[in-house]
Order: sequence, then C-alpha cells, then structure tokens
Amino acid sequence: MIHPLKDSRTGKEAIYPTTVDITVGDGIITFLFEAKHSDFYCPYHGQYNALHSEGDVCEVFIGSSEDHLSYYEMEISPKGDLMLGKMRYRGEDGENGPIMDLDFVDDCFVTGHAELTEDGYRASFTFPLSAIKTGDGPIFFNAYRIETDGGEMDKHLFALSPTMRPWFHTPTYFVNLEDYL
Repeated sequence: MIHPLKDSRTGKEAIYPTTVDITVGDGIITFLFEAKHSDFYCPYHGQYNALHSEGDVCEVFIGSSEDHLSYYEMEISPKGDLMLGKMRYRGEDGENGPIMDLDFVDDCFVTGHAELTEDGYRASFTFPLSAIKTGDGPIFFNAYRIETDGGEMDKHLFALSPTMRPWFHTPTYFVNLEDYL
C-alpha cells in the first residue's frame, strides 16, 4: 500500500512529494520510496555517510522491542549507497535532542536499490522480516526522507509518522507495521 510522507516538523503536506509503498510476501519486506525533486546532494563525493545522515536519503527505522528503544536504521542515498546501523535510544539531552548508541552493521542483511527518475529518484530496501528482531514485541517502524536542496542547509525532513521535532529519533512516533500493510 502506498503512503505519503508529511513534513516531519509540522505534520503538514511535504513540500516535495514523497511516498513509500510497503509490501510483504514470503517473510520478505520491501519499502519502495518515490522521492520527487532532488538535487542529489552527497557531501562526501562517493563516500556516502562518512558522517551519519548528512546528504539526501530515504530511511527506515524498524524493530520489535516492546519499549521501541532498540531498532535498526537503514538509509539509502539517491545513488544507491546503503547504510545499516542498530540503534539504542537513551532519551533526550538537555536541549531535547536524542541520545543514542549506534553500532554500524557490517554484515548487512538489507538489499538496497536506487535509480534516478525524471523528477527525482526511486529507492528501496528489501530484507527478511526475521532479521530485524530487536525484541519480542510487534514490529514497529517509521519511514523518512531527508532533502537538502543541494547543500548543507536546513534540511527538509519528511516522515510517514511526523515526529514534530527537528530529528527523526522519537520512538513515541513509531507505528505498527501491521497497520500499514
């Protein structure tokens, strides 16, 4: 089923249309993003995400911990560069920013693909649902897009479930996967 992403800070319609199509079959899940308007910015020129989340990306946070505090983060750039990390959310700092532990996953179980389109790009993640078990609860997730307008300026943040903050790591805004299939 195809779902539109919204402005993550306000919950209003996204300035650049973005959708995510979520499908599951035979224990395999696919997230397919359609991202309109992009200047395809990557600050590391071929070494994507040398530092975390600094260019244009589509992202999924997904897990199954009862408390929603442990989850996987996967990102893909418009060029198809893939990053996978396991996150542990520890709360917020004094300025309401997230505190997290991040362990990059070297043995990546996610397949990513991206292709440029006439008016943006299409990007996907495919992986076995069994691989994202971070606990014994139901599977939860959120889907996101960062668009930089071609440079390191105030980023546009889009989300399936808007966090109403200037960052994505807000576990209270995760949604149950079964509600989006």
